[in-house]
Amino acid sequence: MFDHIDFGAAAERVTGVVKHTPLESFPSGDDRIDMRCKMENRQETGSFKCRGAWNQISQLTEAERAAGVIATSSGNHGRALAWAAKRAGVKATIVMPADAYPNKIEACRDLGAEVLLGDDRAHAEAMCRERVEAGVVLIHPYDSERTVQGAGTVGLEIALDWPEVEVVILPVGGGGLSAGSSLALRRRLGESVRIYGSEPSGAPSMTLGLKSGGSVPVPEISTDVQGLCPLASGELNVAICMETLDGMFQLDDEVIFAAQKQLIQAGEVVEPAGAAAPAVVLAGLLPADLLAGRGIENPLRVVAVVSGGNPAPDQLAAMRGSA
Repeated sequence: MFDHIDFGAAAERVTGVVKHTPLESFPSGDDRIDMRCKMENRQETGSFKCRGAWNQISQLTEAERAAGVIATSSGNHGRALAWAAKRAGVKATIVMPADAYPNKIEACRDLGAEVLLGDDRAHAEAMCRERVEAGVVLIHPYDSERTVQGAGTVGLEIALDWPEVEVVILPVGGGGLSAGSSLALRRRLGESVRIYGSEPSGAPSMTLGLKSGGSVPVPEISTDVQGLCPLASGELNVAICMETLDGMFQLDDEVIFAAQKQLIQAGEVVEPAGAAAPAVVLAGLLPADLLAGRGIENPLRVVAVVSGGNPAPDQLAAMRGSA
């Protein structure tokens, strides 16, 4: 059904442009689990989003390049698109909700993008649609085959670097990373790996989508984990995840922030959204059946993707300074 989504071609496009990020061992707090974190927080622009952004920009026609590109973003996709557009000499416009982290707004401007601020995410989406209707090219942050292709190179690298992995946990917002990486992992490793998504319980967009079989608006968003709270997961992303995911975790904000703190105090720069996948392991939420018969001699091999490293500076300082 999704055979035309070519991760190998995307990998060729991003090679030499984005980083092949490392898998770093991280204390799981449980001798039965060998956890390695895929450090996309160390990526260009501080998140995995540059993979999809460059895969998109590198395939624009001359007419599309001349028209310029646009996207709605709370920060990381906007920064990545601004970076990719600057690299390619293309005009970029980023429409952001006014409550986006100020450092993310400034990062987009510093990269030469025009930044428009909406009252909230819905208003920002409406502003973006107006520009697209006027002829600017939409580079969707998740609900696009080319974005999914680029994001899927994360899963491709995991499979190449640790083919023995048994469980992979992916943070989920709109679903670009979870769809692309889970599909790439299934192609490489088949059913030998269990793949889960992790999202805030206050923005369960993928859970709602999987239950309904399509993109469903979240009735009420009540999470403070920016980057994982879209109005809805993408239609394409839900369709792929229905075929590839083994399940979803919904986490309270406090669990995600606690994992972020552990990562930061271990020396990483991580935003809340970037901690949603390792939070599943660090909070002891893996299903009991996965750990049956495991011990220090034969631990469960788990990869958790740390998707972004662009926290608000004051939050980062507070977590670094707390005991």
